[in-house]
This record gives sequence, structure tokens and C-alpha cells, in this order.
Amino acid sequence: MANLISLEPILPAETPKSILPPAEISLLRKRIAVCLNPGTLIGVAILIALWAVKLYTTWGAWGNLTIDSGHELYIPAMLAKGKVLYRDIWFPFGPGAPYFTSFLFRSFGERLSVLYWAGSLSALGSAIFLFLTGKRISYSLAEWTAGAVVLLEGFQPSLFSFPLPYSSGAVYGCFTVCLFLWLVVNACYSGERIWLFYSATAAAVALLLKPEFGLASYGCVCLLIAFRTLTQKSWKTLGRDLSMVLPGIAAVSLVIGWMVSISGAAFITQENIQSWPTSYFLKTYGKTWLETTGFTVTGAAFASAFRRAIPVAALSVALFFLFRWKGTDRKALIGKTGIILALLWYFNQANYFALSLKQSLLLLASLIFFPRDMVLYVIVGAVAAWTYFAMQRFSTRNIAVPIVLTFSGLLAFRVLMKMNTLGYPIYYNGPVVLSYLLLLCMLIPRTIRSRRFVMMGEVALCLACLAPVFVHTRANEASAADFVPLTTERGTIRVSPHMADAYKTALEFMKEKADLGKTVLSVPEDTSLYFLSGTECPTRVFLFIPGAVAPGKMTEETIQQIERKPVDYLLWSNRTFTEYGAKEFGKDFNIKLGEYLKSHYRPIYPLVTSEKPESEWTAMVWERKPDAR
Repeated sequence: MANLISLEPILPAETPKSILPPAEISLLRKRIAVCLNPGTLIGVAILIALWAVKLYTTWGAWGNLTIDSGHELYIPAMLAKGKVLYRDIWFPFGPGAPYFTSFLFRSFGERLSVLYWAGSLSALGSAIFLFLTGKRISYSLAEWTAGAVVLLEGFQPSLFSFPLPYSSGAVYGCFTVCLFLWLVVNACYSGERIWLFYSATAAAVALLLKPEFGLASYGCVCLLIAFRTLTQKSWKTLGRDLSMVLPGIAAVSLVIGWMVSISGAAFITQENIQSWPTSYFLKTYGKTWLETTGFTVTGAAFASAFRRAIPVAALSVALFFLFRWKGTDRKALIGKTGIILALLWYFNQANYFALSLKQSLLLLASLIFFPRDMVLYVIVGAVAAWTYFAMQRFSTRNIAVPIVLTFSGLLAFRVLMKMNTLGYPIYYNGPVVLSYLLLLCMLIPRTIRSRRFVMMGEVALCLACLAPVFVHTRANEASAADFVPLTTERGTIRVSPHMADAYKTALEFMKEKADLGKTVLSVPEDTSLYFLSGTECPTRVFLFIPGAVAPGKMTEETIQQIERKPVDYLLWSNRTFTEYGAKEFGKDFNIKLGEYLKSHYRPIYPLVTSEKPESEWTAMVWERKPDAR
């Protein structure tokens, strides 16, 4: 092992054998050598450099003050003050993320920069663990590319970013599942049960952050345990493996028990967790919401996906024959030329070359190397891998690759046919890109081609995958070129000039009224106003998106909370909700609550009177009517 760093200084010759037996010393040397391998260190260093560049060039231009990002600031701040999640503050996800962020706020202060650094480091950790997973299964270039994709996508001027996200649970969850993937791959290669324990523990953490992350992780843990039981044909093996999983399940059960103890199971599932199957949100708006994010399981959707798969299949078949046709004689040359010409003819007939050369190449790269149906292809690849695996001798093959493919498909099932470089998929597509590149790299024969040829082929495939991601994210980041700083007592964020002026006025209004002992309620959203002004929302529910406040009991309780406070002013913004199929608050949804507000409050003046673009944020100040009771 000449290319590995010597470990003699770490393990001196005089180490007592009773403490470190020779077998353990050898195993320890191998593990440390893999971590200190120059190739590994260089790969990690390049990822860190890319992360540092993205962090510096996009600093502060993240999130969306109106939509979602605000509650990732406000809720942890309230928890840091002693509030209880769910009971005092409505929350639609698991408790892991807000309580972890509240711990950070108590430790480092309630500032924007705390969330910036927590999200940024989560992105870096996700990228590094994806890369280390690749090193473990000998596809380090594909895994490095997956890590680079996470870093390129994670720092955009959008609520779908890592430093100021729509959900911190998605950010922390992404890091946790990338760590889980590295752990479970090590468990596939190692017979030591400690890796299974670590994997199951990571799965438990993921479940408390975002349910789909935890379910995908536990699904793969179950597959691994089933495989170990079948190959070793021992019930003792099953019992010992299950003992590694039970501590995490026990911890999750305790947390669920605490949640139910607050006010009953119905309170948690019907008045908080939106993704619960019987919740008002999921029954009323779930279908539209899931279709918007890419989960459309219909015959028409699969037919469209099949048509989009034709060029991907055509190129895959062409590459398969080109890579494996090793001959250099005249017959081989004519055959290869024929394949290339046939491929060019197909793409020309499909009008892929109707644009400029640069646009055509980018379109083809997006269509083939970063396709919107990437998750679907990975699921098909997982089925094929398990089928091939089952046809071989179970006991002599490793299941790391089938496990990786299966995990990626389960994890990103929500974005089944809408893989993208923007939006929800950025928190799921690290493992998916990893798996897709693994499938593409398998087209390159490793036994009949030289090492240099294999490396060049993998480099070409990875660059083709990175190209559309780089171009799309750069174009999106360019939209923040004219952003200006909005400086508050809680930190600075970069937003559009109009948003900076409007929000500055809104924050001054809320602080002025708070100093006078008056209460302001922001509707339908803009939770960030409470955090940045240092005020509290007068109701348990702090945003009024479609499905957040269910009709009946929950609506009546919200109205009672407004009366008890009482709320003196409303800041009613122009936020609409086309993504849920219900556009306007008080008109298309929450009609009773809207009627109550309109009957008890009156509009007095617009918050901002200057000219504004149609798409920009604005709000109207409403005052409580003197005779309203």
C-alpha cells in the first residue's frame, strides 16, 4: 500500500497487544488510510473550496421573507423563550429541526447569521458524505459530482436554499440522509454491527426531521437486515441486528409519546402535521400540492415520461455499443460512425438542433444527463439491480449498489417526475444524482478498456451532468444582482430594493405599535416580520396558508385568540397561493376567518404608497373598528 500514508507514528510499535490486537490494528490502519488517502483529501478540499466560493458570492441573498423562510426563524426564537412546540406554536412538521435551531439560538444568539451558518455547513456536510460514499464503492468521481450539485444548487436567491430555507427540516434532513447513506454503505461492506447501529440511529434522527427521509432510511435498514438474515441463515443474526435498531425506534417512540401527551393524537395530526393522511390540508389541497412538486401517478404522466425517456434510452444504447466496440479496423470504424450518424439524425428529427449550438447542447445535457424523470430512471435501475443480484450467488456479492439505488428512489419519490435544479428537489437530488451517474458509468466497460479510457468516459459523463446545473444556477443567481441589504436588529439579508423599503416600513410600524402596547397580526403570511421586529404573533397559528387553519374548532379557536388579545391592527399583504389551487385568503379559502376580519377591521392606508412592480410585495394596514366586539 505504497500510495497510503504511513500510520506508524499513530500506532507505535510498543502499543500493548492486549489493548490493540494485530487484527484490530490492521483494520484501523485500513480505515484511517482511506480517510487520509491523497485522492480523498484532494476531493474534499475541492468541495470545500467550491462551498466557500458559493457562500461568499451569494452571502445573504437567500430565502424569501414572505413565504415559509420566516417561520424557520420565528419558531426557534419562540422555543428559545420557553414556548412549547405544537401547544403554543402551530407547526406542520416533526420537532427535530425547530428544537435544534432553538438550541443554536440559545447558544449563539437569535440572529439571521446563525441559520445562515447552520444551513451552509449542512450543505457542505452533505456534499462531503456523498463523496465519501463514492470512495467506498469505487465511484468517487460520480459521488464528487453529486456533492458539487448539492453545493451549486444550495445557495440560490430562493426559499429553496440551504442557508435560509423553506424548511430547516429539509436542510438538516438532507445532511442526515447523506450521512446515513455513507453509514449504510459501510454496513454493507462490513460485518460489524456497529455500522448498523449508526445507520439506524441516523434513520431515527431523519424521521424526526422529515418523515419521508426517515421512512426511506428505515426501508433500507430493513432491506439490509433481511439480506444479512438470508445469507447467514440464522435467527440469532436477525435478533442481534434488530437489537441495533431498537434504540433509535425507542427514542422516536418517546418523542411521539411526548407529542401526543400535549393535547391528544387528534390535536397533533389534525391541527398541526399537514402531511398526515387524514389532515384537512392533505384531503383538500394535497393532490394539487403533490402534483406541483412532481408526484403525479397517472397513466398520462407515465406516458409523457415514457416519451421523454426515448432519447435517454437511445443515447444509452449508443454509448453502450460505442464503449464496448473495441475494434479499430475499417468495419468497426464504419459501425461506430453509423451509430453516431443515426443518433444525430434522431435528435435532428426531434428538433433538438433548431436552437443555437450552445442552447442545443444545454438542452440535450438537461434532457439526458439531468432529466426531469431522473428519479423514475433510478427506481427502474434499482429494480434491475435487485433482479440481477437475485440471479447471482447472494453470499458472494455485495448489495451496496442496490441499496444506494433503492434508497435514492425511496427518498425522492415525492419529486418522481419533476427533478430540477431549483425548488423542492434540491434537498433530495444529491443521492439521486449519485445513483443516476452510477448507472451511466456502468455503461463504460472496466474490464476490456484501459484505466485511462474509463476515467475519460466518467469525466465526460460527470461534466455533462454538471453543465446544466451550473448554467441554471448561475442564471438564477444573476437575478439577485440588484439586491440591496435590509439591515435589522437581528441581522442583514439582501432583497430587492422595493422589498427592502417596504419591509423597513413594516418593521418600523410593528415596533412602533408594540412600544404603544398595541398588537399587530400579519395576514396571510410574512412570519419573518415577527422575528425581525422582535414581536410575537398574537395567535397560535402564525401564517394562514391554504389548509393551515381547518374549518370548525380550529377556526373558532383562532378567532377567540384574536379577541382575547385583542389584535389592534392587521398587516394584510398581497400574497397569493396559486401553488395550492386556492389563490386568495378570505375569498378562496379560510372564508369564515376572512369574513370575521373584514367585519371587525377596516382598511385605513397602504403600507407603501410608492409605485411598485406588479409582482412585488405590498400590504394594507387595517385598524380594528371602535365598535367591534
